[in-house]
Amino acid sequence: MKRPPIDMRAAWNRTSATYQELHQIPVDSAHYGPWAPDENHLRLLGEVRGKRILEPGCGGGQCSIAFALQGATATGVDLSDEQLAFARNLAAKSGAAVDFYQGDAADLSRFAGASFDIVFSAYALAYVEDITSCLSEAARVLIPGGLLVFSLDHPFRDCFWDEENDEESLTPARSYFLRDASEWQFSTSGEWMRSFHRTIGDWTDLLREAGFQVQRILEPEPVLTPEEENSWAESYDLETARLIPQTIIFVATRGA
Repeated sequence: MKRPPIDMRAAWNRTSATYQELHQIPVDSAHYGPWAPDENHLRLLGEVRGKRILEPGCGGGQCSIAFALQGATATGVDLSDEQLAFARNLAAKSGAAVDFYQGDAADLSRFAGASFDIVFSAYALAYVEDITSCLSEAARVLIPGGLLVFSLDHPFRDCFWDEENDEESLTPARSYFLRDASEWQFSTSGEWMRSFHRTIGDWTDLLREAGFQVQRILEPEPVLTPEEENSWAESYDLETARLIPQTIIFVATRGA
Protein backbone atom coordinates (compact mmCIF):
# COMPACT_ATOMS: atom_id res chain seq x y z
CA MET A 1 0.00 0.00 0.00
CA LYS A 2 1.41 3.35 -1.03
CA ARG A 3 2.10 5.78 1.81
CA PRO A 4 0.12 9.06 1.58
CA PRO A 5 2.05 12.27 0.89
CA ILE A 6 3.89 13.64 3.91
CA ASP A 7 2.36 16.72 5.51
CA MET A 8 5.43 18.22 7.18
CA ARG A 9 3.47 20.60 9.40
CA ALA A 10 1.37 17.77 10.76
CA ALA A 11 4.38 15.46 11.02
CA TRP A 12 6.33 17.93 13.16
CA ASN A 13 3.22 18.63 15.25
CA ARG A 14 3.01 14.93 16.08
CA THR A 15 6.77 14.61 16.64
CA SER A 16 7.43 17.72 18.70
CA ALA A 17 6.71 16.42 22.21
CA THR A 18 8.80 13.26 21.79
CA TYR A 19 11.63 15.14 20.09
CA GLN A 20 11.86 17.87 22.72
CA GLU A 21 11.59 15.46 25.63
CA LEU A 22 14.37 13.28 24.25
CA HIS A 23 16.92 15.95 23.34
CA GLN A 24 16.46 18.59 26.05
CA ILE A 25 18.36 21.14 23.94
CA PRO A 26 19.90 23.82 26.20
CA VAL A 27 19.47 27.57 25.79
CA ASP A 28 22.89 28.72 26.96
CA SER A 29 24.18 28.81 23.38
CA ALA A 30 22.93 28.44 19.83
CA HIS A 31 23.66 24.92 18.61
CA TYR A 32 24.81 23.67 15.20
CA GLY A 33 23.83 20.01 15.34
CA PRO A 34 24.64 16.59 16.78
CA TRP A 35 28.27 16.25 17.96
CA ALA A 36 29.06 19.76 16.64
CA PRO A 37 30.61 22.55 18.74
CA ASP A 38 28.12 25.28 19.62
CA GLU A 39 28.16 29.01 18.91
CA ASN A 40 29.79 29.83 22.25
CA HIS A 41 32.81 27.90 20.95
CA LEU A 42 32.74 28.76 17.23
CA ARG A 43 31.80 32.45 17.54
CA LEU A 44 30.68 32.65 13.91
CA LEU A 45 28.12 35.39 14.62
CA GLY A 46 30.37 37.56 16.76
CA GLU A 47 28.81 39.74 19.45
CA VAL A 48 25.03 39.45 19.13
CA ARG A 49 24.03 42.03 21.75
CA GLY A 50 21.89 44.66 20.06
CA LYS A 51 21.62 42.65 16.82
CA ARG A 52 18.33 41.72 15.16
CA ILE A 53 18.37 37.98 14.46
CA LEU A 54 15.84 35.94 12.48
CA GLU A 55 15.75 32.15 12.81
CA PRO A 56 13.69 30.39 10.10
CA GLY A 57 12.95 26.81 11.09
CA CYS A 58 13.42 27.64 14.76
CA GLY A 59 11.83 24.43 16.06
CA GLY A 60 11.61 24.55 19.85
CA GLY A 61 13.20 28.00 19.87
CA GLN A 62 16.33 27.15 21.82
CA CYS A 63 18.72 29.09 19.57
CA SER A 64 16.48 32.16 19.40
CA ILE A 65 16.14 32.08 23.17
CA ALA A 66 19.92 31.84 23.56
CA PHE A 67 20.33 34.91 21.34
CA ALA A 68 17.72 36.85 23.32
CA LEU A 69 19.41 35.96 26.61
CA GLN A 70 22.64 37.33 25.14
CA GLY A 71 21.04 40.68 24.36
CA ALA A 72 19.82 40.22 20.78
CA THR A 73 16.37 41.00 19.43
CA ALA A 74 15.37 37.50 18.34
CA THR A 75 12.58 36.33 16.05
CA GLY A 76 11.74 32.72 15.23
CA VAL A 77 9.63 31.22 12.46
CA ASP A 78 8.56 27.60 12.25
CA LEU A 79 6.07 25.50 10.31
CA SER A 80 4.93 23.50 13.34
CA ASP A 81 2.34 24.84 15.76
CA GLU A 82 3.44 22.39 18.47
CA GLN A 83 7.09 23.33 18.13
CA LEU A 84 6.12 27.00 18.49
CA ALA A 85 3.96 26.28 21.54
CA PHE A 86 6.97 24.58 23.12
CA ALA A 87 9.19 27.51 22.11
CA ARG A 88 6.89 30.13 23.63
CA ASN A 89 6.62 28.17 26.87
CA LEU A 90 10.39 27.66 27.04
CA ALA A 91 11.03 31.35 26.37
CA ALA A 92 8.69 32.31 29.22
CA LYS A 93 10.42 29.86 31.58
CA SER A 94 13.83 31.20 30.51
CA GLY A 95 12.88 34.83 30.93
CA ALA A 96 13.59 35.57 27.26
CA ALA A 97 11.60 37.92 25.03
CA VAL A 98 11.33 36.31 21.59
CA ASP A 99 8.75 36.86 18.85
CA PHE A 100 7.63 33.54 17.38
CA TYR A 101 5.58 33.18 14.18
CA GLN A 102 4.05 30.22 12.39
CA GLY A 103 5.11 30.10 8.76
CA ASP A 104 7.18 28.64 5.96
CA ALA A 105 10.90 29.43 5.78
CA ALA A 106 10.45 30.08 2.06
CA ASP A 107 7.97 32.89 2.72
CA LEU A 108 9.22 35.67 4.98
CA SER A 109 6.88 38.27 3.48
CA ARG A 110 5.63 39.38 6.91
CA PHE A 111 9.06 40.95 7.50
CA ALA A 112 10.23 44.17 5.89
CA GLY A 113 13.31 44.27 3.71
CA ALA A 114 16.64 44.97 5.40
CA SER A 115 15.08 44.44 8.84
CA PHE A 116 17.59 41.93 10.27
CA ASP A 117 21.33 41.92 10.87
CA ILE A 118 21.63 38.11 10.99
CA VAL A 119 19.67 35.17 9.65
CA PHE A 120 20.55 31.94 11.45
CA SER A 121 19.33 28.38 10.98
CA ALA A 122 20.40 25.07 12.52
CA TYR A 123 19.53 21.83 10.73
CA ALA A 124 16.33 23.20 9.20
CA LEU A 125 16.99 24.29 5.60
CA ALA A 126 17.30 20.72 4.32
CA TYR A 127 13.55 20.37 4.96
CA VAL A 128 12.75 23.31 2.65
CA GLU A 129 11.70 22.25 -0.84
CA ASP A 130 11.65 25.74 -2.38
CA ILE A 131 15.17 26.59 -1.26
CA THR A 132 15.59 29.24 -3.98
CA SER A 133 12.76 31.31 -2.50
CA CYS A 134 14.03 30.65 1.00
CA LEU A 135 17.50 32.04 0.29
CA SER A 136 16.13 34.95 -1.75
CA GLU A 137 13.87 35.86 1.16
CA ALA A 138 16.79 35.60 3.59
CA ALA A 139 18.75 38.02 1.40
CA ARG A 140 15.79 40.39 1.17
CA VAL A 141 15.25 40.69 4.93
CA LEU A 142 18.97 41.15 5.66
CA ILE A 143 20.68 44.51 5.70
CA PRO A 144 23.44 44.97 3.08
CA GLY A 145 26.44 43.12 4.44
CA GLY A 146 24.16 41.16 6.79
CA LEU A 147 25.17 37.69 7.91
CA LEU A 148 23.62 34.34 7.00
CA VAL A 149 24.82 31.35 9.02
CA PHE A 150 23.23 27.92 8.76
CA SER A 151 24.08 24.29 9.46
CA LEU A 152 22.92 21.06 7.87
CA ASP A 153 23.53 17.36 7.90
CA HIS A 154 26.71 17.16 5.84
CA PRO A 155 25.75 16.18 2.26
CA PHE A 156 28.49 13.53 2.29
CA ARG A 157 26.88 11.94 5.35
CA ASP A 158 23.71 11.43 3.31
CA CYS A 159 25.59 8.89 1.19
CA PHE A 160 26.16 6.68 4.21
CA TRP A 161 22.63 6.78 5.59
CA ASP A 162 20.65 3.64 4.77
CA GLU A 163 17.04 4.83 4.73
CA GLU A 164 15.61 1.33 4.35
CA ASN A 165 17.32 0.02 7.49
CA ASP A 166 17.33 3.41 9.31
CA GLU A 167 21.00 3.28 10.17
CA GLU A 168 24.36 4.83 9.35
CA SER A 169 27.26 2.72 8.13
CA LEU A 170 30.70 3.06 6.58
CA THR A 171 29.44 1.65 3.28
CA PRO A 172 27.89 4.15 0.85
CA ALA A 173 24.16 3.54 0.50
CA ARG A 174 23.38 6.15 -2.17
CA SER A 175 25.07 8.39 -4.70
CA TYR A 176 26.27 11.79 -3.57
CA PHE A 177 24.98 13.13 -6.89
CA LEU A 178 21.42 11.84 -6.48
CA ARG A 179 19.40 15.01 -5.93
CA ASP A 180 15.97 14.00 -4.73
CA ALA A 181 13.53 14.14 -1.86
CA SER A 182 14.47 11.68 0.85
CA GLU A 183 11.72 10.18 3.01
CA TRP A 184 12.73 8.66 6.32
CA GLN A 185 11.43 7.90 9.81
CA PHE A 186 12.41 9.29 13.18
CA SER A 187 13.68 6.30 15.12
CA THR A 188 12.01 7.52 18.34
CA SER A 189 8.54 8.45 17.09
CA GLY A 190 8.31 6.50 13.84
CA GLU A 191 7.05 9.67 12.15
CA TRP A 192 7.82 9.99 8.44
CA MET A 193 9.75 13.08 7.38
CA ARG A 194 10.96 14.51 4.06
CA SER A 195 14.23 16.31 3.39
CA PHE A 196 16.18 17.30 0.29
CA HIS A 197 19.73 16.34 -0.64
CA ARG A 198 21.89 19.03 -2.23
CA THR A 199 25.63 18.86 -2.83
CA ILE A 200 28.09 21.40 -1.41
CA GLY A 201 28.46 22.78 -4.93
CA ASP A 202 24.68 23.15 -5.17
CA TRP A 203 24.59 25.14 -1.94
CA THR A 204 27.39 27.49 -2.97
CA ASP A 205 25.68 28.14 -6.32
CA LEU A 206 22.31 28.71 -4.63
CA LEU A 207 23.86 31.20 -2.23
CA ARG A 208 25.63 33.09 -5.01
CA GLU A 209 22.45 33.24 -7.10
CA ALA A 210 20.55 34.65 -4.09
CA GLY A 211 23.08 37.47 -3.77
CA PHE A 212 25.30 36.07 -1.02
CA GLN A 213 29.07 35.88 -0.80
CA VAL A 214 30.29 32.71 0.91
CA GLN A 215 32.85 33.58 3.59
CA ARG A 216 33.46 30.21 5.21
CA ILE A 217 32.41 26.57 4.99
CA LEU A 218 33.04 24.63 8.19
CA GLU A 219 33.08 20.86 8.64
CA PRO A 220 33.63 20.58 12.41
CA GLU A 221 35.14 17.52 14.01
CA PRO A 222 32.83 15.88 16.57
CA VAL A 223 32.78 17.03 20.16
CA LEU A 224 33.88 13.93 22.04
CA THR A 225 30.95 13.53 24.42
CA PRO A 226 30.38 9.91 25.53
CA GLU A 227 27.55 8.38 23.52
CA GLU A 228 25.57 7.51 26.63
CA GLU A 229 25.46 11.23 27.44
CA ASN A 230 24.36 12.32 23.96
CA SER A 231 20.72 11.96 22.99
CA TRP A 232 21.62 11.98 19.28
CA ALA A 233 23.85 8.91 19.49
CA GLU A 234 21.25 6.50 18.12
CA SER A 235 21.15 8.36 14.80
CA TYR A 236 24.64 9.92 14.85
CA ASP A 237 27.06 7.21 15.96
CA LEU A 238 30.22 8.74 17.42
CA GLU A 239 32.60 6.20 15.90
CA THR A 240 31.15 6.89 12.46
CA ALA A 241 31.28 10.63 13.16
CA ARG A 242 35.03 10.36 13.73
CA LEU A 243 35.44 9.19 10.13
CA ILE A 244 32.61 10.86 8.18
CA PRO A 245 31.72 14.56 8.56
CA GLN A 246 28.30 14.90 10.17
CA THR A 247 27.67 18.65 10.04
CA ILE A 248 28.41 21.41 7.56
CA ILE A 249 28.11 25.11 8.38
CA PHE A 250 27.87 27.89 5.80
CA VAL A 251 28.78 31.48 6.64
CA ALA A 252 27.78 34.05 4.00
CA THR A 253 27.14 37.76 3.73
CA ARG A 254 24.55 39.59 1.70
CA GLY A 255 26.03 41.76 -1.02
CA ALA A 256 25.50 45.51 -1.03
